[in-house]
Amino acid sequence: MVRILIFLFLLSVEVHAFDVEVFESGMAKHGAIYDNFASLEETKTLFIEGKVSESNQRLIELVSDDKKTVYDYFILGNMLFENDFETSYELMRKAEKKEPDNPYVLYERGIHEHRLGNYSVAKTYYKRIQKTDIAFSKHVLNAYLTHTYLMTGEPEEAFIAWQRANFGRNHTSIEKAMYTIFSNTNQVKKRESLLFEINQGAKLKLCDLYYLDSEWEIDWWNYQPKKTYLEYDKNLALGILERGSLAEKYFSLCSSGKKIDDQAYIERLHEIGLFKNNAKLPESSTLVYEILRKLISTKSMKPEEFIVKFESNLIELSKRYPNDRKYFDVLAFLYANVGNQEKLKDIDYYGWKKLKIEKFALSYIAGIDPQSESYESVFKEALEDFPLSIRLNQYRLSIDTKNKKDALLKFVASQFANVKNNWSGPYRLNDYMASLRHELDKLKN
Repeated sequence: MVRILIFLFLLSVEVHAFDVEVFESGMAKHGAIYDNFASLEETKTLFIEGKVSESNQRLIELVSDDKKTVYDYFILGNMLFENDFETSYELMRKAEKKEPDNPYVLYERGIHEHRLGNYSVAKTYYKRIQKTDIAFSKHVLNAYLTHTYLMTGEPEEAFIAWQRANFGRNHTSIEKAMYTIFSNTNQVKKRESLLFEINQGAKLKLCDLYYLDSEWEIDWWNYQPKKTYLEYDKNLALGILERGSLAEKYFSLCSSGKKIDDQAYIERLHEIGLFKNNAKLPESSTLVYEILRKLISTKSMKPEEFIVKFESNLIELSKRYPNDRKYFDVLAFLYANVGNQEKLKDIDYYGWKKLKIEKFALSYIAGIDPQSESYESVFKEALEDFPLSIRLNQYRLSIDTKNKKDALLKFVASQFANVKNNWSGPYRLNDYMASLRHELDKLKN
């Protein structure tokens, strides 16, 4: 709903060949039914209970398809953008069919295509908006255009767009706008999945749920607890965990948060029985990850000891939950620390190809001799899978002398997708763009 409110605020701008007043009136008229639905206690309860798919379906069905207008599709596309991108994409395409020259729809279509990596298509949408007199978020629009120009090999156009973005005055809004394009976080769906598993009997997934709701991501730089969700989590635990059971003890531990120091945490693990010979790890990847972190940091157990005691247990859990990356993070950490390169290689390849996580691809490549025959092909494969990786593009920049210009463009483009790292670093996007200008000028000489 926040994205819709922003649009309504910006609709006061005069736009040639587009009647803003008509669109504003239509948004207000057709948006009322969706605003009412979102404000219902029943709708809020659906989200709290992790029934977002049901809520989304009800939302879409508020107006039958034969009566939906451009306003319905536009509003729905915005409302579902964060928690159901695929449906949002199709809804915005339908809005475009209704009004193919609507600049607000064109902007959304550009964002959708940009997010999918269809840079030429996104660029076309953004340029069409520039031909109108629409004035909303021009600095963000030009920043988005800059990135698409870099990715399509048009540096001079990128420099023009970047100058228009005026990063010096708009750096915060520009950097935060990159979250919309490049974040793949979907906490609502993850929460729905966890609650489904819990209701299917995986009771200790309550810890994963509690950790998720304790550190709810607002953007790359800001997190805050979801209090209504946490209250629901605790009540759910009270209802399904038997008093005094192992699961109840583990949930008590993982929901303690910062109330318990490291030493008390280890003592609780002793009381629970984790150090006993026949102990099993809890069925919660986030809790396992936290337990390992505490054991290592307090020197209560070495990686070698942990892997001897729990390796088979960890492998069993990773097979039971093949899409849960934290089990693979733990295994990768352990294998790296004990020097088992063969097993680490297998975990890295799985994390790269099955889980689609850049970190595992980087680790896999790090385990290959750069002088080997396979290195170049593996590196190119990783770069195709993660074209916006800073590390991969940085390495390409150092070795690809035949395509230096393209390597420079892609390296700088990768910074736009990773601005979350720039806030704590010495360089910002302006610095990278200035450096690109300098390096391209050197290539001409």
